[in-house]
Amino acid sequence: MLLLVFYAVLAAVVAQNDKPTTKSVTPHREQFRVIYEWRSVDFEWESPDDRESYLNSSNYIPKNVLISGINFYGDNLYMTLPRMLNGVPATLAMIPAFQNETTAPKLKPFPSWSQNKLGDCAALQFVQNIEIDRNSIMWILDNGRVGTLTQKPDSKCPPSIVLIDLKTGNNEMERIPLPGDIVNPNTTYLNDLVVDNRDGDYAYITDNSAVDPGIIVFRRSDKKIWKLRDKRSMSSVPEATLFRINGTTVNLPVNVDGIALGPQFRTEDQTIDRTVYYCPLSSYHMYAINASILRNESLGEQEEGALQPYVVDLGTKTSQTDGMKMDSTGILFYGLIGNSTIAEWNTTTDFRTGQRTIARDPNYIQWVDRFTFDDRGNIYVMVNRLFNFVKNQVSIEEVNYRILRSHTGLKSYIYGEDLSPPSGPDHQHGGAEVPTIAASILLLLFSHILV
Repeated sequence: MLLLVFYAVLAAVVAQNDKPTTKSVTPHREQFRVIYEWRSVDFEWESPDDRESYLNSSNYIPKNVLISGINFYGDNLYMTLPRMLNGVPATLAMIPAFQNETTAPKLKPFPSWSQNKLGDCAALQFVQNIEIDRNSIMWILDNGRVGTLTQKPDSKCPPSIVLIDLKTGNNEMERIPLPGDIVNPNTTYLNDLVVDNRDGDYAYITDNSAVDPGIIVFRRSDKKIWKLRDKRSMSSVPEATLFRINGTTVNLPVNVDGIALGPQFRTEDQTIDRTVYYCPLSSYHMYAINASILRNESLGEQEEGALQPYVVDLGTKTSQTDGMKMDSTGILFYGLIGNSTIAEWNTTTDFRTGQRTIARDPNYIQWVDRFTFDDRGNIYVMVNRLFNFVKNQVSIEEVNYRILRSHTGLKSYIYGEDLSPPSGPDHQHGGAEVPTIAASILLLLFSHILV
């Protein structure tokens, strides 16, 4: 009888070791649907008198408030409101992600009204985009300079990276001003970022400055910052500066803009790396470079062309792209502005043949700006008709801002598989806990048999 038990346990151990560690599930895809839309943006004011005062003093001009970036955390959607024009009372705000009472909720300034005060360099001034990493740290790009679409932009406050630990609930801001010898406060435009939670936490940031475009690298562990440039892949090209959207034409010669971060992979020498994908707004090309190259700060000190041998031109898209986002498995989502399209590409396939349209609508998809994922398998898309905004043709009689959502079963690149080798005595020999426990059971059975 004991022998039968022994063989049964042995079979179970073998079955456990042969069992796949992960189950491949094809995610269920849903059509994109509008969950929120606004003709103009309003706020949760501290009092009705405050709203009236802001309106009367032109510190709040509803048609000048543009929604640009979007990010999810803790059942909230955080949205950025860049101060390109006057009359933007807050530059970072939040709404509930799953609220259904209204399709146009009022925005609550984040972290607070006082921390969005215009002209206070300790407060947020011009937030274009944010990212929230796997440790619940919010990374905020604060350009500092306000009024970028006005005749007299104000560079009183320096461009900075601002960090908030959302886990604590205190929402205290840690501000890291960017050094002027690396990032010119009068010309820089911190556009978008991805966060790489390895080796001290890195951010890769696109600066689409009209005079000095490049990718800024920030290492959080020691607050070190450097910038890398490649004119060929990071500059706009004349044939792609004209945008035609639903009957409106706008000329925008904008440099390196969208950025995404692929999953970890092992190189031939068994080191761990990731691929950074990026493109200028005014370009049809998609480019890629390894994160390990961007981390080489010495390349930022070399002459123009030092980065070029490491840049890969993946091929062309059918239209220009602003926002893009990677999921945890290596699927890239991005907009095709001139086509009123949302597209995706599995990065394990050839870019030239692997691109796929997943949504197209000339009425609802007018200028895809940013994407985000929640923790329930949904992807969100921020559509903001930016072409009307830059031409000063915003009409508050029309819907100007929409958030679309689709269930994909996917999650953000932030939560991709970590290939870093495990540390500690329990993992030195690569053994798993289940076989160890099973071996103990077998030893116990052998002792019973011998008795």
